Amino acid sequence: MSTARTVTSAAAAAMLSAASVAPSAQPSAEPAGATKSLRCVACHGPSGISPNPTFPHLAGQNATYLEIQLENFKSGERYHPLMTPVAQELSREDIAELARYFSRIGPLAGLSSMGTEP
Repeated sequence: MSTARTVTSAAAAAMLSAASVAPSAQPSAEPAGATKSLRCVACHGPSGISPNPTFPHLAGQNATYLEIQLENFKSGERYHPLMTPVAQELSREDIAELARYFSRIGPLAGLSSMGTEP
């Protein structure tokens, strides 16, 4: 099996397991989008900084840019075998919340968790 196919298979499996995590029934102080971002962790990292160069960093990206890209995946205008099905399940509200969440957590959010100090 090729490395790319192995990475894709592993990412898909991780995404599916993250997607199956049920949100808590208790109210949370987390910002809107934080719980929804659990589906993004497998490819884009727990804080929006991807540990894999195949997938882009989301932390600190412009919210409008992220919304446009998610809408393009959702509509099929842009295609990726992992991203398109995920985006197609998102509502307009989900897309807006995820875009705001990743734009606000900042581009250096995950560096210390990756062993790199800013």
